[in-house]
Amino acid sequence: MHDLEHPAWAANLIAAGRLQSGEHVLVVVDEPLAACGSELAAAVRDAGGQPQLELWAGDRPLAAPPPAIAEAANAIDLCLFLAQEPRGDESGARVELLRAVTEHGGREIFLGLVDPDLLRGELSQPTADLREPARSLLKELEGAKEIHIRGRAGTDLRLKVAGRRWLTDALPLQPGEMANYPGGEVFTAPLEDGADGVLVADLTVPYTVDGLVDEPVTIRFEGGRVQSIEGGRAAAMLNALVEEAGESGRVIAELGIGLDPTISPRGHVMLDEKAAHTAHVAIGSNTGPYGGRNQSSIHIDCIFSEPTIEVDGEPVELPIP
Repeated sequence: MHDLEHPAWAANLIAAGRLQSGEHVLVVVDEPLAACGSELAAAVRDAGGQPQLELWAGDRPLAAPPPAIAEAANAIDLCLFLAQEPRGDESGARVELLRAVTEHGGREIFLGLVDPDLLRGELSQPTADLREPARSLLKELEGAKEIHIRGRAGTDLRLKVAGRRWLTDALPLQPGEMANYPGGEVFTAPLEDGADGVLVADLTVPYTVDGLVDEPVTIRFEGGRVQSIEGGRAAAMLNALVEEAGESGRVIAELGIGLDPTISPRGHVMLDEKAAHTAHVAIGSNTGPYGGRNQSSIHIDCIFSEPTIEVDGEPVELPIP
């Protein structure tokens, strides 16, 4: 691949996807990123891949991937999915695509809420090497039965995780795996009935207000399900999303822990959830590579600051580089 001919962000994505010569690559973009999709497909071709460019478009919200994308997902080696305007009520369709790609050993990288300026700017820079911190934290969490996580703003939540895999997007992408770009978290899907306590998201709740939350969003869990959502405008908007999704949208979906010290939270979920000194709890869908059993039209990450963690009653020091 010739760096002078293609943008640096495209080279970064191709490297993160571990593209091998001759591999079939599905490039998916939403309509605002159509031109960027063409750039990425050209870069994939010159790197030795066989690209297929498709638009994430149709009657919105999409309940399933568009037919051409769904058909291609069953056979491709790598999917690169970029969305400038991802919808919260299309998370189920995105997870369905992810499942189709990974079930046969394909790989997927997803970038949400990205625009051309972000691609040409921050996402064109080299990323932090977080392999050793990720390995260290995975070793501490392996075999855990219960996580007790607290946060600076008041999070105090107990999560049952026995039997669930711990994953990371900070290590090289393997067959059957998914990652965001940039990577930088360790995550799992807690048991669907295994969340009790309070989550206070004082940083970012996507699909609600622009940027950081207007005031902390307080979410109370009992038996793995959201019982109440309180706060300001962001809380009201989140509650509306959950109500529209129905009971499946109330289920605990994910616990993730950020590792990247080079990222500062700014209200961008795909970046903030990777930042060191943050953690996030998601509600909604957690099937496919997440390892959970709850299908929902939403998957919403709620990010909070300064987490502390106990694993089966023992404190764990987070390996922040």
